Amino acid sequence: MMSLTIRRRILLSFAVVLAVMSGMAALSYAWFTQAEREAIRVETDTVPGLYLSAQLMTTWGEGRGLAREFLLSDTSAEKGDAAAAIAANRDRMHEILKSYDATIMSEEDRRNYAQAVRLFDEFVAAQQPILAAGRAGAEGWTPERIAAARTELAQIATRVDAAIATMLELNKTRADQSTRTIVSIVRAAELGLLVSFGLALGLAVLFGYLLFRAVTVPLGKLLGIVEVMRRGDFSERLSLARRDEFSTVADGINAMADDLAGLIGQIQKSGIQVNTSITEVAATSKEQQATASEIAATTTEIGATAKEISATSNELVRTMDEVSEVAEQTAKLAGGGQAGLSRMESTMQQVMEAAGAINAKLAILSEKAGNINQVVTTITKVADQTNLLSLNAAIEAEKAGQYGRGFAVVATEIRRLADQTAVSTYDIEQMVKDIQSAVAAGVMGMDKFSEEVRRGMQDVQQVGGQLSDIIEQVQGLVPRFEVANEGMQAQAAGAGQISEALVQLGEAAQQTVESLQQSTLAIDELNQVSTGLRSSIARFKLRA
Repeated sequence: MMSLTIRRRILLSFAVVLAVMSGMAALSYAWFTQAEREAIRVETDTVPGLYLSAQLMTTWGEGRGLAREFLLSDTSAEKGDAAAAIAANRDRMHEILKSYDATIMSEEDRRNYAQAVRLFDEFVAAQQPILAAGRAGAEGWTPERIAAARTELAQIATRVDAAIATMLELNKTRADQSTRTIVSIVRAAELGLLVSFGLALGLAVLFGYLLFRAVTVPLGKLLGIVEVMRRGDFSERLSLARRDEFSTVADGINAMADDLAGLIGQIQKSGIQVNTSITEVAATSKEQQATASEIAATTTEIGATAKEISATSNELVRTMDEVSEVAEQTAKLAGGGQAGLSRMESTMQQVMEAAGAINAKLAILSEKAGNINQVVTTITKVADQTNLLSLNAAIEAEKAGQYGRGFAVVATEIRRLADQTAVSTYDIEQMVKDIQSAVAAGVMGMDKFSEEVRRGMQDVQQVGGQLSDIIEQVQGLVPRFEVANEGMQAQAAGAGQISEALVQLGEAAQQTVESLQQSTLAIDELNQVSTGLRSSIARFKLRA
């Protein structure tokens, strides 16, 4: 029974109920056909025979009464009228007997009919002489003969009465029998209909209950497993020990549950991976933010150093202007003669002091340039680290899929800013190298200048006659001062360019910080999305 489908069960139930109803209809048809035959027989045989036999009995009784009336008549007219009525009664009897003959269906009825006809004919034959004698007068009829004729006629009439009564009784018996047969057939039909209806109703109820159980039991199990899955529990599976439509539906639900469980498990794993990637990206973003902060601080320090270099360069320019003026004055004093030698000595002493100051300033400038070179090296390393971190962030954002697209854009912008920082740092490094070269040249020039001044002082002190040589040497120093002045001016311009580059570097660092803040916001939003996704799928329970 469990292997039958719902469709076959429904068809089987309807087939059994229809079979019972068909059997009930067949039996009812047979019973009603039999009742119809009995009714036809009653209509064509029993009822007409009973009616005609009763009419025959009535007409026979009327004929006997007319015969007595004939015998009791006194006048010829009365006897004639009675004889005419008797003749009409005979004709009526013959018509009734002829009609009755058409209704005869059985041998017994025909025997009774033949006997009644024979006795009636004997009665007519016996009655005819009496009627003829009564019409002609009683000539030749003695009282004894009349009494004997009446006795014989009475005996025949009695037998006719008995024959007609037998016919009437037979028809009545057959009518009662037909009535009982019809009643029994109707009762049997009623009983058969009740039994068939009860059987059909019982089978309908039984099969309806079986169909109800066949539908509600697996349907209840299906609704139960659907309710369990609705609560997020995909660890349960539906097992129906049957092979019908519900088994197919159960297999479909189990397959759907397996697919959903696999999908949810994959989503959970992806959620964990996304959360891990977000954590790594957040850590990378924090590292980049810290790096950007370091770059900003370093840029501030470099800006301060560049300002100091610019101030030092300006002081050197002013000092070189003073040295140039002093050299010109010295040349004028030397050209004035030997008398200004003492003044020239003091002036040379001032020149030596100024040269020492210049050497000190140039040493400070060289040291600052070295510091700038170290800072530039640090900025280059930071830019390389930022580039690597932005590349790592882009890789992690690519792993996060569509949730990391915004962060991938931020990582690309950070990498672009890091590249710009590297290029600006390279420009600064080149400028610092130029400044160092110019400073080195200035130091070398100042060293030579100091040596020349010392030699000039010795010559002035030792040989006054060598004044002309000193004048020439002093005059030769003026172009060198101009070269040193030009170098100082170039150094000041380079310091200004460094300041501008550091301003640009500061702006780039600020943009980097802002980009990292946007990246942090995007990471927070992505973390919220990941948390919402994990909380949404956390309620699902999967099979172990």
